[in-house]
Amino acid sequence: SLETLEMETKAGDGSLLIAVANYSGTVVAKYPATGELIAESTVEFQNINPGTYTVYAVKDADAATATAFSGAATASALDAITLSSFSELAIPMAAKGSVSVNAGGNGQVNLALERVCARVSLSFLNETGEAISVSDCTVTLEKMNPAGGYLIGRDADYISGVTPPDLVLSHVGAVAIENLQSSDYANLSALVFPSKAPAHRPGYRYLCTIRFTVGGEEYEFTDLPVHDRRSADIQAVSRNQHLMIETRIGKKIEDKYLVSFHFEVNDWVYEEPSFVWFH
Repeated sequence: SLETLEMETKAGDGSLLIAVANYSGTVVAKYPATGELIAESTVEFQNINPGTYTVYAVKDADAATATAFSGAATASALDAITLSSFSELAIPMAAKGSVSVNAGGNGQVNLALERVCARVSLSFLNETGEAISVSDCTVTLEKMNPAGGYLIGRDADYISGVTPPDLVLSHVGAVAIENLQSSDYANLSALVFPSKAPAHRPGYRYLCTIRFTVGGEEYEFTDLPVHDRRSADIQAVSRNQHLMIETRIGKKIEDKYLVSFHFEVNDWVYEEPSFVWFH
């Protein structure tokens, strides 16, 4: 018998798009095209056969991406949608999950919408025992700036067959940092599509070069291995992750500051995540 599938959403604004594909991969329901908003936070799809479905949810897609999503007739077409750019003011978010609808029309899936990109940022920690000023900083991360990525996450979440260029962050200007304080370097950060470390490096690792000036002295560190505090290579940067580069500046020895670096990848969280529930 045909049943009703309802979705409760906490995904926020009206940019939410939903597609429901059946077991054979055919899209059988879409929101807002065939779904109806029956309450402030509930979308209803009617005439749904009992069975297993794949649910896709997208938020804050640009016009071209939204058109591609809304026009996709199959699950494979949805999975193949790629992005070449996005607005930092409205980063697209996406999720995918499976739901089984029984003869009573009941089923549930929790989908956490995730950003389609990652964030990379640099900070300095002043351990010199005095106030310092850091200026003219450049960070280069080898092969970490893909020109595009997938809208819907997948196991291999990067576009293969294309070697991405280096990611280069630079800022000319000074930032004063008090003793035992940490400071983002003039908002020196970037949003990047997911990528995998170059295969020609041992263990598939990224390399990083950092240049800056402190105390009137120029410092340059080349081919730094990007690995975490446990010395494990960071082999990929995935969607909704935050790669943090912490540069620690210590006391002087023979007129040179001691400098060390720490790389860490964590979930990129600064706001309450958005969810959709099907029941």
